[in-house]
This record gives sequence, structure tokens and C-alpha cells, in this order.
Amino acid sequence: MTQTSTDNLALVRARDSNLEDRAHQAIVDWLTSEHPQPGQIVPVREFARRLGMSRTPVRSAVGRLHERGLLSYDPAIGFTVAAPSLSSLYEMFELRLMIESHAMRRYTEQAPHVPAPELRRLLDEAAELAEGAVDDPAKYMAFRDNDTQFHRAMVDLAGLPRLLAMHDELHLSIHVTRAGMEAQLTHQRLDTAVSEHRAIVEALEANDAAGAREALESHILRVRDQTIVFMAQPRPSGVARPLLDGRGR
Repeated sequence: MTQTSTDNLALVRARDSNLEDRAHQAIVDWLTSEHPQPGQIVPVREFARRLGMSRTPVRSAVGRLHERGLLSYDPAIGFTVAAPSLSSLYEMFELRLMIESHAMRRYTEQAPHVPAPELRRLLDEAAELAEGAVDDPAKYMAFRDNDTQFHRAMVDLAGLPRLLAMHDELHLSIHVTRAGMEAQLTHQRLDTAVSEHRAIVEALEANDAAGAREALESHILRVRDQTIVFMAQPRPSGVARPLLDGRGR
């Protein structure tokens, strides 16, 4: 193969990779913002048309999400949004607990101790958003984004880029699994989240490392149990019920 042919092949692969990444992000945005229900067909042709590309990079992007368990495949109908598995969701929360707790421990063992003003800023922002989030969908979305930023900022304090990347991937999987299947939004639910975040921040500010880890772990476990209890409840007609495990039993 000539150098020119090699260069052209490299350009084609780079272009295809860019298209696939664009398609992947578009599908992720669809899963996280439009909350399609489990069993809903992934509109591959529509994504290709909307993005101005062939179906090949879209199928490749869909395949990546299928490998992560976020999409299912049926030879008769194609790719669909995966029905959540309670056992896999439980495992994801266990991994989240391990990552965030370890990040907190590593951060608090640093010497000298470094303040975390970003967590305080996000806490204050969350408290303000919580006041109107129940009645204002835009504020609720901002509140959810704030929650994501808060937990990501905690992991980032550990100073381990690969751990942060693992956390980002895990957060996406949990978010997509829970999308469209959350407990009823109430003031108490939001206030509890803010209160638990406050306990973490205040413990850190007081140099109480053990208290900060205990508050963080208690918060994650509460959210895990609340999520699993809610998702295990009978769903309305037409809404897929979460599987008990990956085999549907």
C-alpha cells in the first residue's frame, strides 16, 4: 500500500470515528433528556437523517451502548431501550459507593488538608434551586445537573483522572437506567438531598474525615435503596417492570 493510500485510509477512519462519536452523543442525549421508556425502539434511521449521516456510524454508536447494557437487541424489531435490571442497578450503586468513598478517603488523607470551596458553592446553589424545583421543570433539571456536578467534584478531589473517568461512565449508566422511572418529586425529597450534601460539606470543613465519609456513604445507600424500592413496584400498564436480574427472573 502506498503512503498516499495509507494516509487516505487514516482520514476515512478518523472521519468515521468522528461521525460515530457524534451519533453516540446524540443517542446518549436522547436517553438522558427525553427519557424513552424501556422497550422503546431506538430510531436509527431518524438519528441518521437528523444528524445528516448514513446509518452505519449510528449503528456503530448503538452497538457501543448495547455492549454497556443500556440498549437491548431483538432480531425482529432491532435495538430498544433496555429494561432495567434491579441486580445490575444494585451492583452499579455498589461500584459508585466504592469509587466515591475511596475518593473521599484519599482526599481527606492529603497533608496538608486542602479546602473544597467548589462543594460549598454547589451546595448553596442546590439549596436555592430546591426552593422552586418542584413547580419549575427547568429548575429541577438544573438541580439534577447540580447533583451530578457535586458528586463529580468530590471524586475529582482525589486527583485520579482514571477514577474520575470510571465515575463518569458509571454515572451515565445509572442515569440512563433510572431515566423516566423516578419516584414522585416532592419538596421533602429535594430537601433531604440538600441536607445530606450539607452534612458532607460541613464535615469536610470541620476536618472530620470519618464524618464526611459516613455522611457520603449514608447518602448513596439511601438513594440506592429508595431507587430500588421504587423500581421494584408494579408499573402502570404499558411500562416495563424492572427485571429481577439480568436473565429476567
